[in-house]
Amino acid sequence: MQTPEAAAQASAGGSSRLLHGLASAERILTRVAERPLLALAGLAAAQWLLILAFALTVRHNGWIYYQGGDQIWLSSTSWLLGENQIPPAYVGYGWPLALAPLLQAVGPDYVSAMPPVILVDVLVLGPLALWAVHGLAERIAGRVFALVAASAWVVLPYAVIPLWRQDYHERYVEQFLPGAVGLTGMADFPSMVLLAVGALLFVRALDRQAWAGAAAAGLVVGFAIAVKPSNALFLGGPALAALVARNLRPLVPFGLALLPAVLTLAVWKQRGLGAIPVFDAAEARTAAAAVGAAVPDVGRYFDLDWSNLHDNMSNIREYFWSARLVQWAPLAGLVGLARRSPTVAALAAAWFAAFLVAKGTTPLSTVSSGSFFRLLMPAFPAYFLLAASTLLLVPRLGEALARRWPPGEPREVGQRTLVGLGAALAVVPLAVILLVGPMSTPPRTILVNNILTPVDERLAIDVRAEGPARELTWTHPALGSSAVFYRVYRTDQSGEDVACVDRGAARECLLKMVLLGTTREPRWRDGSPPPGSLYRVGVAANAQNDENAGDVVSISRPTRSD
Repeated sequence: MQTPEAAAQASAGGSSRLLHGLASAERILTRVAERPLLALAGLAAAQWLLILAFALTVRHNGWIYYQGGDQIWLSSTSWLLGENQIPPAYVGYGWPLALAPLLQAVGPDYVSAMPPVILVDVLVLGPLALWAVHGLAERIAGRVFALVAASAWVVLPYAVIPLWRQDYHERYVEQFLPGAVGLTGMADFPSMVLLAVGALLFVRALDRQAWAGAAAAGLVVGFAIAVKPSNALFLGGPALAALVARNLRPLVPFGLALLPAVLTLAVWKQRGLGAIPVFDAAEARTAAAAVGAAVPDVGRYFDLDWSNLHDNMSNIREYFWSARLVQWAPLAGLVGLARRSPTVAALAAAWFAAFLVAKGTTPLSTVSSGSFFRLLMPAFPAYFLLAASTLLLVPRLGEALARRWPPGEPREVGQRTLVGLGAALAVVPLAVILLVGPMSTPPRTILVNNILTPVDERLAIDVRAEGPARELTWTHPALGSSAVFYRVYRTDQSGEDVACVDRGAARECLLKMVLLGTTREPRWRDGSPPPGSLYRVGVAANAQNDENAGDVVSISRPTRSD
């Protein structure tokens, strides 16, 4: 039996070891916190490794992962801009303009563009988002809290996978997660990154009353609006943050820096649609109806269906481990965040609430389909910061962290940096949109199933007559490791290939041919076509390599049968 003296010595030894361990941990944290760039580099490397592991294991077709909607519109728009032609402007100009040099280098179809686009997303934009989240968290509670938040940002997308119900895994893992980590050509991921960077720049400008930082924030947020006009929902965040801080001066350079993007967007819509949809959506729909094309209804962005939001919350409860956790975390975190930084709390709350209301209430947004999370992606940094701030509900924890490891002094935005941002994000886009020429004849893009699709001159069709039948064969450049299939089209008795409508400088041409069928072989036999028929072949692909799904990524020029 142990004597009281021995027990006391053992207890003292255990306490000593515990204190020694805590002191060692503190020294390690201090060393890491004092080298934020090195820590961020390590986290970025970990992020790349996790994305690589995910990319290799999730279902994909070469470089094609589940996209979710506008990828062909965006790549076709980008390629047409690179060809110095104005496209129908149903999407924002920002992301297509940024990708235009890549599309000119690799070809008109989005399949060829995916390798460089994914590399840009993962290697450049991903670390930018990590830097922005780290910077915002540092302003809240110091450098160690920033490291914890940045680490959670890297790990959390994968850590929550087991919390989804088994039958929802396909929608979360295969459909949503690739876009959330930058494995698609959609505009949601760059929107999220740009808004996070803009938020950090504005918060720093508020803290330091730096007009250059506020102007830089305005340029970045303006380009985010150019990428997706709905990103204007973010603007309530900086406005509320400035009101809470009782410092409205940064709003002046911030607002002025927004104006070039707003002007460019108006010119883009006017030239590409013949009208600015917010003011004249009916005219755009009437013109498109002349060729049977579907025009997006701008009114849907303002259709607040509260029952749809209620259904989405109910479906989170249906599919996720705890809906209360998802709903409670940002509300509780808002309290903790407001105790440490009322300005960041105001910005994050207004940012997330605006997207939740506008995107969560539209019938296009449903948890059951997975679209709810994709549409809210630009507001994920706001939700994340709110949820992470639940740690600050622990009494005195935030104060202690900030006192022991205070936030560093960020570098101010210099004049050269501001001029560079202004040139890249404001001057060059406006010049390009003003100077780009009208669409050529014959059209370089056509609407196939109401999706803007590039006409690829490299896709060559040969038609040989075999009695009344026609034997089609074709060739096209290899599309890397992605498997493709083909859709064969032919004119009907009317002989009509495409129907076009002019709208300003842009022309919309709708494919009027009939679909003969789908094949994986580069050949097709048409038994008895009408005399003088025209043929086109479309190249199609999707992440599942399913020929019953997927859209045409490029289409050939028309070829006559005789």
